[in-house]
Amino acid sequence: MAAGTGLRERKRAQTRRDIHQAAVRMFLERGFDDVTVAEIADEASVALTTLFTYYPAGKVGLLFEQEEDRAAALLQAVSDRPAGTDPLSAIESFMDNRLPFDRDDRDSRQLLDLIFSTPQLRAYVRKKWTDCEDALAAALAEEWREEQSADLRALARFILESPDIAAREPSPTDSLRTIFANLRRGWAREGARSPAAAAED
Repeated sequence: MAAGTGLRERKRAQTRRDIHQAAVRMFLERGFDDVTVAEIADEASVALTTLFTYYPAGKVGLLFEQEEDRAAALLQAVSDRPAGTDPLSAIESFMDNRLPFDRDDRDSRQLLDLIFSTPQLRAYVRKKWTDCEDALAAALAEEWREEQSADLRALARFILESPDIAAREPSPTDSLRTIFANLRRGWAREGARSPAAAAED
């Protein structure tokens, strides 16, 4: 039974991967607006209903192989961070390991260009972050033992806009690092300094 379950899960993962790869290939070749969902399903050799089963967000979701509860994953990154790591550093690392920062190869650069040249895709990626605002503000209030306030909600909002801002720069990772350095200065909190800054004290 367990072996059968494992095989089914592997097949599901492969089907999802096949759909995603077909979509990315076609989007990069022809552009996002000139490819239909039906064409992607045909290219991946799946029924249209199957495609939507794996990608309920529809066409915009096809560009991303893995889906996640972004707010839950972000909060887990904060709560499970290594000892001695401040919350902002945990968030920065979490962001740095997700699109649009994974761009060491030509395909990633092309994918990033596609996202930022397509309003629907850019809005989708941005919303995945900004929808985390309430959860992040609550988590920061708990971490720093403060009442929730406009100050913390503003910090959460600025943090979650960082990926969209940094991704447009030649070096997104360096830009993200600069943004977070400025956030630490602007919202000084005990335990909100980078390890390097703490070491200088």
